[in-house]
Amino acid sequence: MIKKYDIIICGAGLAGLSLAYSAFSSDVWTNQRVLIIDKSTKDTNDRTWSFWEKSPGIFESLVHHKWNQLVFFTNDQQRIDLQHLPYKYKTIKGLDFYNYVRSFLQKLTQVEWIEESVESVESPGDHCLVKTDKGRYECKFAFDSRYKKPDLKYGDQYFLQHFKGITIKTGNRKFNPDQAFLMDFRTSQKNGTTFFYTLPMSENEVFIEYTLFSKELLKEDIYDHELKDYITNVLGVSDYDLIDSEFGVIPMTDYKFKRRSGNVMNIGTAGGDTRGSTGYTFTNVQKTITKIVQAFERTGTPFFEDEQLGSIEKLYDSTLLNVLAEGNYEGHQLFTDLFKGTKAKTVFSFLDGESGIIEELKVMKSLRTWPFLKWFTKVVYKNLYFKLINLKVTQNNQRNSSTDDR
Repeated sequence: MIKKYDIIICGAGLAGLSLAYSAFSSDVWTNQRVLIIDKSTKDTNDRTWSFWEKSPGIFESLVHHKWNQLVFFTNDQQRIDLQHLPYKYKTIKGLDFYNYVRSFLQKLTQVEWIEESVESVESPGDHCLVKTDKGRYECKFAFDSRYKKPDLKYGDQYFLQHFKGITIKTGNRKFNPDQAFLMDFRTSQKNGTTFFYTLPMSENEVFIEYTLFSKELLKEDIYDHELKDYITNVLGVSDYDLIDSEFGVIPMTDYKFKRRSGNVMNIGTAGGDTRGSTGYTFTNVQKTITKIVQAFERTGTPFFEDEQLGSIEKLYDSTLLNVLAEGNYEGHQLFTDLFKGTKAKTVFSFLDGESGIIEELKVMKSLRTWPFLKWFTKVVYKNLYFKLINLKVTQNNQRNSSTDDR
């Protein structure tokens, strides 16, 4: 027996729950019967989202901590105090987010939440079919945030941003809870672009993340060893208690994800909402969700004109990933040049896809010209080439269809 709903959300993570919360809190889905499916109970703090904002966002009440001062450390020990205001850096704990949205949705009689594993999501016509390990469901519109590595085309870049983060409490050093280390490159670069990310939550509690941009993951014990070495020899903390830990992998790619297939919409990383050059996702997800809710309010459908992060931003991301892949312009030096030569508020605006041509020129000017110019030209050529190929395929299909009709 197939159970029917108006809307099904596959995946109760950042994207799926942000969508449900935004649509119901703005009364756009008041008359919609919604099913949320996830294989997890979402009862653990499995991740932390950090991002910058100029003004309070929709989940401001969940912000666990925010920082007004950001610091960058180069690989050769130089300290750069970043000029980033009016942006503030913020962090939200995954469990706080899950609990908040779940509590909100549980009050709504038109929302059902089940713990099952989604096996397939299809749109055979003007509806969607969702198959799980326990049942089959039908709806008008489905949103799918399940991610799997795409089938890459020739020339597509695919890096992994992999990290292990731990929260520690110590009594032998006081941290400044208003100051965070956005990128600290005071560590070996032998495994790729590698830095620490250090967020003090109080004077004696700090979240520390060991982060790499590379093609392969490391052995588990290496993450632990590097964290211990950084805490002891760089931060100067000799005695501490481990409070919490998390591990994650985020794709950094210039692959063009497909947003829509019939009445199925891909959201989150699966829909292209992760910035290829940085791995940041939180802000882009909220922008996409806003577009979906606004489209639904206007037209009764979730469909909007989508360029994901924008065509020019995709070109910039692809260029940077190719420069890193080539290896002649090391990642630590690239980011050092960027933050030395450009105010952080300009970089943040650029990475959010909200910069103007003047700001973009400032970013480009701070970096070595030749590697970026060379790869930007190649990326533009590659995109044009595949657009022409797709155009020819479409024209051939149309001609074949016309011949069949006769």
